[in-house]
Amino acid sequence: MRSPGPAFDLRAALTAELRAAIDELDLAQSDVKAVHRCRVRVKRARALARVGRACAPGLSSVFVDSARTLMRNLALARDPAALSEAARSAAQQSKKRVAVAFETVARGIDEIAASHPSLNLESARAGMKDLLALAQVWPEASHRQIRRGAKRLERRARRARRRGLASFDPVMRHRWRMREKDRFFAASMLGASWPGKARRKTAEKVGVALGGERDALLLMERLVAEPELAGAEKNLARALKTLNKRRSKLARRADRLAMRLQTGR
Repeated sequence: MRSPGPAFDLRAALTAELRAAIDELDLAQSDVKAVHRCRVRVKRARALARVGRACAPGLSSVFVDSARTLMRNLALARDPAALSEAARSAAQQSKKRVAVAFETVARGIDEIAASHPSLNLESARAGMKDLLALAQVWPEASHRQIRRGAKRLERRARRARRRGLASFDPVMRHRWRMREKDRFFAASMLGASWPGKARRKTAEKVGVALGGERDALLLMERLVAEPELAGAEKNLARALKTLNKRRSKLARRADRLAMRLQTGR
């Protein structure tokens, strides 16, 4: 049977994402948001590589493993910034005394990050070039292979959703978030080549809620480990109480939205 038209160009899409990631990395020293944008591009490329497993299983495994190593390096710079942003976001949604506590926390995290620069830019650039080299030799994928790869991502997301839904295990919740992101990124990029309903808007909202939940949890863990970040003991208690409420609220929101995906509504 002949294909109904040209198949999704996986190699071109992978290459475009990685070139954009490299461009963002080049801005990392002057733009604090650049590392985050770079990580998003790598995550998008990783989702495509997982779709491409259907036509290049060995290449896909090497790509995903290499991307994981690169992401760990980028996380050294991104994680403190994410926690600082989470603290400031909580401050904007809190009353005055609690807001002051969160601003103190955010400044403390920023100061520690500034005094201990951790991103190895040269290593990150080398990792990015390695991924680009893998992308450029990706074999052409047929419609059937793209469909099979996309369906695999869909199954992985559904399985992680079932296990993470209403779970109190942060590992399960985080795994669910990662699988949901893979599905969302792949569906967004594949467009008409994605099999079935993409449900991108709801999936994106689930990812945002799960991301906020995880940021609140990580910030709580950081404050428990380094209570001096909050300054006064009362500030610490207020911040932890507020974060726990925020985490619970976002978890319930993620679960409600996920039920829509689960039931097809």
